[in-house]
Amino acid sequence: MSEGKMNRRMIETIVALLHVLATVWAFVNRGEIVFYWNLFQVDRAGKQFYAEYPHLARGVAYSPRFGMGLDVYSPAEGENHPVLIFIHGGGWDKYDRKLFTPVGQKFIERGIVVVIPDYTLYPEAGYEQMTQEMAAATAWTLENIDQYGGDPSRVVIAGHSAGGHLAGLVATDEVWLNFEGHTNQELCGFIGLSGVYDIPAQMVFERSTGGTAPVMTAVMGGEANFAAASPSRYVFPGTPQTLLIHGSLDDTVPFSISQEFQQKLDAAGIPNELIIYPTKGHTDFLFDGFSDPSAPILNDISDFVQGCFLDVG
Repeated sequence: MSEGKMNRRMIETIVALLHVLATVWAFVNRGEIVFYWNLFQVDRAGKQFYAEYPHLARGVAYSPRFGMGLDVYSPAEGENHPVLIFIHGGGWDKYDRKLFTPVGQKFIERGIVVVIPDYTLYPEAGYEQMTQEMAAATAWTLENIDQYGGDPSRVVIAGHSAGGHLAGLVATDEVWLNFEGHTNQELCGFIGLSGVYDIPAQMVFERSTGGTAPVMTAVMGGEANFAAASPSRYVFPGTPQTLLIHGSLDDTVPFSISQEFQQKLDAAGIPNELIIYPTKGHTDFLFDGFSDPSAPILNDISDFVQGCFLDVG
């Protein structure tokens, strides 16, 4: 082989290697390797607890219309505990309730009953069915949680990311719980974690970063439905008190969406707090709570839930 051909092949090899390194770096830079490693750790740690914890009701059917289930984690002792309904994220098309076993595990240690429901994922369902399912799970909780040591007058609904979107709709738009024979004013509070509360604003962000958000667009039934699918549209004086948590470095859902949602809450006179975690992204503050008993998110959520009481005056 001639020296020229060897040099050319070496150059081609180096270019190919640089391309691979650039691809890997882009992957790492988005935090995806860290995310999936954390996800693996959470799944591995949660499986044993899920299988063995004696005060866990597994796969309880919450509505005959949907055929979906929920898990109820109860503290080992006591009754009339406050209740946290946690709706998981995953871009509307991923994950299930069992993956979020650590949410139940961590908060029963703090005297909170935890309900984690499943919902039908895209492409089998759009946001309307997902939200109605979560309203049905909430109605089930209001009607039955006293049998699991919970206080039905102290129910807080929470969600992360896409789950924050669904929880936000149940908390703000009264049509969903009304259909189940309840009202969102029966909820003691709402906790949004990196939630998508404004779909048009999220699409603006997606486009600014070169994305097109095809799953989000399909889940909402097209751009014509973006406004109607946004919790920010429905904030009114009956919206429950709210805690918003977001990471300042979130490159999936910008924290400006939580800031703008807080402005809507302020304008409607809704008691609320927005906590921005510096140096945290979209999911890492949640994973912190799964592995670190001193993580701020545990106290922030626990303090809100434990201090939440309906105003029955």
